[in-house]
Order: sequence, then structure tokens, then C-alpha cells
Amino acid sequence: MADEQQTEEIDADGLAIQEHRSTVLIVVPNEDFDDQTLRHVRSSLKNVHVGTRAVSTRTDATVSGRLQDEFQVDGEVHSVSLEEHVGVVFVGCERDTAFLSDPDVLRLATEAASTGKLIGAWGLATLVLARAGILRKRRVTGAAAVAEEVERAGGRYEGRQIVVDDHLVTGIDESSGLRLGKALAQQVRI
Repeated sequence: MADEQQTEEIDADGLAIQEHRSTVLIVVPNEDFDDQTLRHVRSSLKNVHVGTRAVSTRTDATVSGRLQDEFQVDGEVHSVSLEEHVGVVFVGCERDTAFLSDPDVLRLATEAASTGKLIGAWGLATLVLARAGILRKRRVTGAAAVAEEVERAGGRYEGRQIVVDDHLVTGIDESSGLRLGKALAQQVRI
């Protein structure tokens, strides 16, 4: 019996085309987001053949991270639904901005929670989960500054690097990047 070789599909630039089994929505602040952890998260998901689609509250300019990573998002948060995605990840940022209370950002958190989809967040982005009202009796972590608001929202703040509570995966800050990426990849495969 002859060995069958799988041939990779190659695009016009000579790069291998990777097929994704599913897609996770990444919700990114317009500026000062934690770009290093975002890279870990996207890379970990790609390793398990899960694609990502990035959205933000603005698409008229590039979004820029704390370490100066810049990229154009795939769409605006107000026009996206989680229907075709297996989950959503809220990207951590440097300061409490309008992004963390944006009605469309909060809507995505609520939609993910009500449908049992994967939800990820780290750092100050854990505030999105508290403000969306989805933390009642849930365990999470995030920047120390979120602890009080998490408790007021009915959640239990744990100052650990990573906390996984069913389909909810949270990281304390940028130091949890690699572990957070691995935890999200493991959850999306379940």
C-alpha cells in the first residue's frame, strides 16, 4: 500500500493556507492594549486550528498596543454577532476606558454567557464581565483593581495567574499570557 501524502494548499504568496475548525472573536480596545498576551492567545488558538477575528469600537484607524503593535481590525464591534463564533476574548488594556463599558462590548459578553460559549479576559478586561452582569457565583481573576467590582457583581475574585470556571477563562495580567493562551486553547477543544 503506497503512502498517501497530504499536500498543503498554498496561496499566491507561497504561504500555506491553514483551515480553521472554528473561530473565536477577539474584542480589542483602540489603544494601549496588551499586545504581547494577545499574540500568545492568537498563537495558541491557531495551534489547535481555531481562527480569530478581531473587532474594536472603531475601524477608521489602526489599533495600537502598549508595545506599539499596530494592526487593522476585521470589523466593528457594533456590527458583529457571536452566532458564527465558538467564543469571545476581551483583550486587557492599561486603563479603565469607555471600551470596558461600551454597550456592544457588554452585549457580546452577555450573548456568550447566555449561549454557553467560551469567554476569555485578562487584566482590566475582567471589568467587561462584571459590568455585563455575568459573574454571579463565578470565579475569576484579573488586575487587582477589578477585585472590588467583581465582588459587587456577585463574582469571586481570586488573585491567581489563571482561573478557569467552566467556559470562563481569565488571566491576572500580561504575565499570564502564555498560560492564558494554553487554557483558552484547551477549553475551545473540549
